[in-house]
Amino acid sequence: MSERRCTICGAPLESGLRSVFCSGRCRTIDLSRWLSEEYRIRGGEDEEAGGLVRSTDRGGDASSPDGREEDR
Repeated sequence: MSERRCTICGAPLESGLRSVFCSGRCRTIDLSRWLSEEYRIRGGEDEEAGGLVRSTDRGGDASSPDGREEDR
């Protein structure tokens, strides 16, 4: 079995650790990425359902997470 590594920093994980993060700092970084919408879960008609992607769009488009236009 290959050595497990932290999904944020790549540090080796302890064998008995059930988390995918090596520390509270890496957990906080991951949470911050979700809250700032750097991560998005694909969905909708035009995208593969359920795929996790890292967003590169930091623009201020007016669409909601499901792709519909929001009222302004």
